[in-house]
Formats: sequence, C-alpha cells, structure tokens
Amino acid sequence: MRVGPIGPTGPTGVTSPTGATGSTGATGDTGATGPTGPTGATGPTGPTGDTGATGPTGSTGSTGSTGSTGDTGATGVTGDTGPIGPTGSTGDTGATGPTGITGPIGPTGITGPTGPTGATGPTGPTTVTGDTGPTGATGLTGDTGPTGATGLTGDTGPTGATGLTGDTGPTGGTGGAGGSGATGATGAGGDGGAGATGPTGATGSTGAGGTGGDGGTGGTGLIVNVLLF
Repeated sequence: MRVGPIGPTGPTGVTSPTGATGSTGATGDTGATGPTGPTGATGPTGPTGDTGATGPTGSTGSTGSTGSTGDTGATGVTGDTGPIGPTGSTGDTGATGPTGITGPIGPTGITGPTGPTGATGPTGPTTVTGDTGPTGATGLTGDTGPTGATGLTGDTGPTGATGLTGDTGPTGGTGGAGGSGATGATGAGGDGGAGATGPTGATGSTGAGGTGGDGGTGGTGLIVNVLLF
C-alpha cells in the first residue's frame, strides 16, 4: 500500500501520570581504578631507640718530654764542728827558718850572777872619750831550749749533717686534651637501637714536671793540730 506524506504533528496530549518505579537494575562492572591521591603528611617520629654499647677505649697518648731542671736548692746548714782529734805523732824537725826581725828592747832583767872575766880583746883605736855610763852587770845568755816536737795531725772530724733538700721545681704544664672520638651513627626511628658510640679520643700527652734542686752538702768538720811544747 502506498503511504502518503506525514501530516502535521497534532497537539500534545495530556501527560499521563508517572508509572511505578521499576526494579533496580543489575550492578554494573567495577570501574577502572582512579589515579593515586597525593601523599599524606608524615607521621610523628617514633621514640628514640636504646643507646648502643660503648666503643673500645682509645690507645694511651705518648709520654710528654721531661721538664727542665728546677733551680738549685738553698745551701744546707753548716754541720757541727767535729771533736778535737787525738795528739798526732811527732813529725820531723822542720828546717830552721830565717832570723826574725829584732824585737824592741825589753825591760832590764834581774841582774844575773857575774860571769867569769872574758879574755882581754885587742886594743881598739883610740876614740873620743865619751861620758862614762853606769856599768851594768851583763848576765849570761841562757841556752836556747830544744824545739818542741810537732804534734800529730788530728783525725778528720765527722762529716757535717746533710743539707736540706732543695725546693721542688714548678709543675710542668698539663698536656693537651686528646681529640674527641667520632660520633656514632643515629639509631633508626621506632624501636631500633641507637648507633654504637664512637671510640674514645687518644689521651693527651703528659705535662713536663720540673725536677727539684739538690740540697747543699753540709760543712766538713774542722781539723785541729795540737803542738807539744
């Protein structure tokens, strides 16, 4: 059958009431995973782990050089004089010394007994006659007594007391401190243990100490010679 052209659209009919809601359709397939969201804020740091074991002690530093010698101590007190030694044995007679200078004329001694008349000397030349002085009786010259024996050399006196010890020299300067050991690595956060403590720095060198001065030696006892007459 031949169809004619479509006629104009008629007026819209009255809308019919909404029909009842149909049943829920089946769940569709899961959609594709969306892009990753931005990284969240970092959480708080966990508590510090336990301290690691102490590292081994560093080697001892080299000994410092010897300090300079201290000032000499004060001279010791002179020792007591030793006792007089015993009389020495008789020494050899020494050579006769030169004649000494004539001493002043001593006072007139007591008149000794008249000696025998000496032989008449030769007649001297005639001089002018001087005034006659008083004739003093000349006493006989006494014989020279023997030289006394030289006394024995006395024993050496005991050695004097030892002098006081000199003052101690000043203390040398303190050696430089050893370098600090390396810091141990920080332990991991949370319940991880702390890094091991670094080795102890080397001990500083010992300061130089001054040596005290020696006390002076006490004086030697006196040597006394006794002469026998």
